Amino acid sequence: MIGLVDVNNMYVSCERSFNPSLNGVPVVVLSNNDGAIIARSNEAKALGIKMGVPYFMVKELLDAHQVRIFSSNYALYHDMSTRFYSALHRFVEHVEINSIDEAFISLDGYQSVYPDLDDLARHMKAKIHQWTRLPVAIGLAPTKTLAKVANYYAKRQESARGVVVLSGEQQIRAALEDLPVSELWGVGSRLAAKLRQCDVKTAWQLRNAPDDFIRDLMTVNGLRLAYELRGQRCKLLEVETPAKKAICSAPSFGDLIPDRKLIQEALTTHLARATEKLRKQHSAAGVVTVFLHTNKHLKSPNGEPAKYYSGTRTAVLPHPTTSHTELARYALALLESIYKPGYRYQKVGVMLSDLVADDFKQEGIFNEGPDPKLAKLAKVVDQLNYKHGRDKVRLAVQGYSPEWHMKQQLMSPRYTTRWKDILKAT
Repeated sequence: MIGLVDVNNMYVSCERSFNPSLNGVPVVVLSNNDGAIIARSNEAKALGIKMGVPYFMVKELLDAHQVRIFSSNYALYHDMSTRFYSALHRFVEHVEINSIDEAFISLDGYQSVYPDLDDLARHMKAKIHQWTRLPVAIGLAPTKTLAKVANYYAKRQESARGVVVLSGEQQIRAALEDLPVSELWGVGSRLAAKLRQCDVKTAWQLRNAPDDFIRDLMTVNGLRLAYELRGQRCKLLEVETPAKKAICSAPSFGDLIPDRKLIQEALTTHLARATEKLRKQHSAAGVVTVFLHTNKHLKSPNGEPAKYYSGTRTAVLPHPTTSHTELARYALALLESIYKPGYRYQKVGVMLSDLVADDFKQEGIFNEGPDPKLAKLAKVVDQLNYKHGRDKVRLAVQGYSPEWHMKQQLMSPRYTTRWKDILKAT
């Protein structure tokens, strides 16, 4: 059996984990720069607050219903996610991390020790809540896709109390007959519309559709989906997280920025974040891309749309590198080529691509390989910053200006990652 364990309303649950006064009241979490709503408690959903709606559009509604509002506290959410996965590993050996709040687990062979998997799932759910105060829903089934279906019902059926096991043919049939095809994993709105036009409205109807019809309409991926619904495994557990093929860092500015120096500071700081991730997965980058743009929704003083500008430039490096110092030279040169004075910019970003293993070596006739001293320097900087705090050692061009940083005016304390924010028992 395969299980899908999912934290309910992850960002909201992390806030409630350290602030019990939030339990039972409507709570929302905002995106970067407090722009839009990206997480809602069930109480907030009941008020009709939609995912992704801009904050300013619903501010009056939030105030009228005394909704508690928080900026995104990414340090807290990441640390709580790590604790959630650590708790899972105490129960099962094979865990596939699917996102910050969701994981597939393998329970193959566990029935010899735990004949009742429902009891095991409820024990896991209770312990995870005890250790992290995070509420989870667990769905168990023979395949990944069916586990997704089981988890769907575990989160929505009050009688399930957070756990659904789909093991028998009758259970699976009942679940699929009531499930709209649009709720299936991997079926988007356009594909769901096409299926409905062909009178395929439920997951059960898709499961029983002819293979040729499914392949023609949904390609081979749709056929794999149908096989999974029939109980045949096509999607195996990926316990080892595959290395990313590209790494991007591009948070928006807190305010519109016209100054080139501040944009350079932001760019090299974003590059530092990207190269940290690059080295963490033991990769080196062969291509760097820099992009810069203004706010396309900005209005001029007379109410007309302001002139929009965006620029992108890419450089192919002479050799793959992991060095922030080396990459910064190329990134700043690219920025120089696309920056235009007279604009107030909303975002600058950097993407590292053409990634290879960091021990990759290919000698060239006309260029030398990467400087090993810069690679060693980068590792030392990572060690110092891990020990003393992020950006304690940085490039001078990164600066120390908070002017371009994201707005996080409603952020809760970083309870688990900052000493002064740790809760005190009195």
